[in-house]
Amino acid sequence: KPAPEPVEHALELAGAPAERAVFVGDTVWDMRAATRAGVRCVGLLCGGIPRADLTEAGAVAVYDDPAHLLASLAESPLA
Repeated sequence: KPAPEPVEHALELAGAPAERAVFVGDTVWDMRAATRAGVRCVGLLCGGIPRADLTEAGAVAVYDDPAHLLASLAESPLA
């Protein structure tokens, strides 16, 4: 990380284009890798990284944890 190759490889395995994917992660490196691969990113604060850092690294939305993302799914970038 933050190399985009692992994200690009996952896209290939899934047969999904980057513009139709969303990456969920909890580190600045996750956000950077996904952004470099052309994938929108959603950040989670449960990894201990501040919201501002995740946003600055490319997160289009940030949630407290997976449960918060799930509860907000209808209004999230995953909708």
